[in-house]
Amino acid sequence: MTDRAVPAPTLRDAIAAADRRLEAATPAAPAPAADSAAAASRRFVLFTVAATHYAVPEAAVTELERVPRITPVPHVPEWLRGVSNLRGDIVSVVDLRMYLGLSPHLPATARLLVVRLLDEPFTTGLIVDAVGRIVTLQADEVKTPASPLEGPLAPYLTGVCTIGDRLVAVLDIDRLLRSPDIRQFEDPRSTESGASAAIH
Repeated sequence: MTDRAVPAPTLRDAIAAADRRLEAATPAAPAPAADSAAAASRRFVLFTVAATHYAVPEAAVTELERVPRITPVPHVPEWLRGVSNLRGDIVSVVDLRMYLGLSPHLPATARLLVVRLLDEPFTTGLIVDAVGRIVTLQADEVKTPASPLEGPLAPYLTGVCTIGDRLVAVLDIDRLLRSPDIRQFEDPRSTESGASAAIH
């Protein structure tokens, strides 16, 4: 009986063997922290006013409802439509169309987007034309616009991003809610009691 010849190793076999020796000698690299990717991304709620698309951080949104009954209040700008009772909380209601200087219009898709500050008990309702989906954006997807933004909301925009074929303006809701426009109607007692924004 004759011995069977052992086939000569190929170049591919030699490379695979070298890789196995290298993997055995090299300690495994630690897996990246799961929260590092999360820290670089945030979830946003999309909404529209007129033909413009906006995004607001999901963490700042507490409720989304059909536009409720609103009680008008005197001696305030037209864009402050009044106040509404949302399950016992009195919330001031801002019409973003009118805040932007557009004619008042309440389409069938209009919604009340209730937003808040994360570090103090201050809540306001924003009337928008429609609310879309929730998206996740990486930090580097929000960019400075090629030309300066204009309009009443321009000081409260952090940048723009592209979602599909739409250009979306990213709203810094914290800066908007702390603005003199919004805070001028706050009752100082509301922050002590934990209530929402109130009207004098």
